[in-house]
Amino acid sequence: MTRNRRNPLGVFLHEVTAAGDEFAALCTRLAGQDAPAATFPINVWQDENAVFVEGDLPGVDRASLDVTVTGGDTLTIRAERPAATPAEGTAWLRRERAIGKFSRILNLSTLVDAEKVEASYVNGVLKVTLPKVAAVKPRTVPIKAE
Repeated sequence: MTRNRRNPLGVFLHEVTAAGDEFAALCTRLAGQDAPAATFPINVWQDENAVFVEGDLPGVDRASLDVTVTGGDTLTIRAERPAATPAEGTAWLRRERAIGKFSRILNLSTLVDAEKVEASYVNGVLKVTLPKVAAVKPRTVPIKAE
């Protein structure tokens, strides 16, 4: 029998972040400004050589994507998804996909080499590989015996 275990802290942090996003959108609407589009889901992981980011951006044209690394530890992903127009004689029943301009700013836990960052966009998935700066990679220090 396989058991799925959920990380309660991870679930809690996800809910707090989602509530914060909703509150920010509400404040923006109440201030009479255009509400920003919702963020997009991402996965972030690392190994000893690089940090990896994957983001789901279905319906986004590659030309509207912008990936920027600043300060060696901040990744910004910007994109725009145009509004879809229903065909003549039809009406929306549900419209959940975010439209307009949106972005994600990730503060990385390590310094990366901005000159070696690579990104690809295939089938609506953005993949970014951020090689770590050599000085940040873990190094085992040998201990000499006296």
